[in-house]
Formats: sequence, C-alpha cells, structure tokens
Amino acid sequence: MENKNQSGSITFNILLVIMFLIIAALIYILAGGNLPKLGRTVGVQSPDTTTQVTGTINKEGAFSDGLKEPNFSEQYELDEFGSGISERDIFDIDIDGDGRRDRITRTKNENGTSHFYYQYKIELNKGGEFVDITPDGFRTTEGAECSLQKLQFDFKPEFRVIKISRDWQDSWDNPTMATKTIYVFNNGNLTPIESSQMKVICDVKDLF
Repeated sequence: MENKNQSGSITFNILLVIMFLIIAALIYILAGGNLPKLGRTVGVQSPDTTTQVTGTINKEGAFSDGLKEPNFSEQYELDEFGSGISERDIFDIDIDGDGRRDRITRTKNENGTSHFYYQYKIELNKGGEFVDITPDGFRTTEGAECSLQKLQFDFKPEFRVIKISRDWQDSWDNPTMATKTIYVFNNGNLTPIESSQMKVICDVKDLF
C-alpha cells in the first residue's frame, strides 16, 4: 500500500514538473523570447533586401542590351500622334581603357504604333572633347510581333558590340535569315571584325 502511495506521489510530481515547464515556456514565448530550434537551420532572406531593376537592367526573362544603370535619364512627352523621342539614357563608361569616361547615349523613338526603335550614339572622350565614333545603323528595329535588329554591349574582357539583324520580307512576322556582326575598337574607331549568318528566325533577340 505504501509503495502504491509512493508511486502515485512520484507520478504526480512528474506531471507537476511537466506542467511547470510548459507554463514557463509559454510565459517566455509571450514575453518575446524564442525557444531553441531543433534540426537544420535554413537561411531566410532578410525582408528588407530588395532587387532594383531599372531601364533594361537584367529583368529575368527579358532581353538586356548590356548597359547598366544610366548616369542620366530623362523622359519626354510625345506629340498628339504618340510619336517622337520618349526617353534618353546616358551612360558614362570608359570603353577604350584610357582611364577617361566615354559616353554612350540610348534614345527611344516612338511613332505612335507598336513599332519603335532605340538609337545608340557612342562617343570617345578625347581630352574633354567627345568624338562620335558610332558606326552606321547602330539602332534597333522593334515591333509587337518581332524584333528585326538588336544590339548588345559587352565590356569584358574588351569592349565589343554584337548586332544581330534580319531583313524584312512580305510581313513583319515573316522569318528571314539573321546575320550576326561583331564590332571592336580598331585605331580609335569601332569597326566590324566578324559577320556570319545564323538561322532563319522571326525575333532576333532569341539569338543572343
């Protein structure tokens, strides 16, 4: 009989201790404390860490012309027909490796339809004077259906520009043969060093 009483007393004391621990844990949590976590710790991104995307900078799944954040950017009002220059971005970048900041200007031109184009201007800084070295045809040809010409700037290991274009035929979305042309510096000018046919395609940006 005495053993039964002792066993019951021990069981009661164990339950009492467990209840006390549960109550203490609840009070600790409500006071703002954190219980130790069991198992593997998984990293979680800080809620105030954000990714900023501006201009054509690396939006996932979208084409990028390789130019990063502009040093100057301005938007303009279009005319009553929705045509004119809508925006201009200026990038101050040392593109010939002489330690001076050169200049690339990208201008978006609208014509009131789904077709538009970006015009590029490349200028070298020659002692504070900017010299235009832009090759002919340094612009895109854009449409709602397909792009007929796109340019992409590459700065490493050396500056170069890749242009992929195709001819228009019959209709805007009729595929034609695309040609890839690579431009590099040569005696202070930007000249093509390679030109090759790629494939018959509608949207040339799929070839970058």
